[in-house]
Amino acid sequence: MKYATAKASPVAAPEVVLNLWAYVDEAGYILRLAGKSYVMEGDDDEKLAVLRALSRTDFLSAAWCKVPPNFEILEPNGQRITGVATASMLSDPISHSHLFSTLLQDLANSLPDQLRSHDGGYEQFRLNLPQDPLCVTTVVMEYDDGSLVPMVSGR
Repeated sequence: MKYATAKASPVAAPEVVLNLWAYVDEAGYILRLAGKSYVMEGDDDEKLAVLRALSRTDFLSAAWCKVPPNFEILEPNGQRITGVATASMLSDPISHSHLFSTLLQDLANSLPDQLRSHDGGYEQFRLNLPQDPLCVTTVVMEYDDGSLVPMVSGR
């Protein structure tokens, strides 16, 4: 097919990349998480620039989930609260990985099956989430006045 204003733009190396959000209250507690997958190509710097630009607003269209119940905090009065993490965990790669692991699995499972024409028929294929996906994690500050303010990382 030919289109007067269209130009072919084949995708040579599609990669599934992610935006992740941690909603942090004024006390520094994370009570919910969100994530969104995208398919991009290009070098990592190009993909990260796009992810950062999208992270500022896309949290508003991403379904959120609770922090897994295996996370808990100990209040100064000795009370344990489950399903809560602290914002300081986001800077530790191991804690970050554990915190988002269920969400990452859900995002991987939600990648849709695709079809492509092949040898006169169709074949089904699916993109996979890489083992260590390229992602941007953004803190969304939740203030008592109801405002949600994304804190997009410069790196």
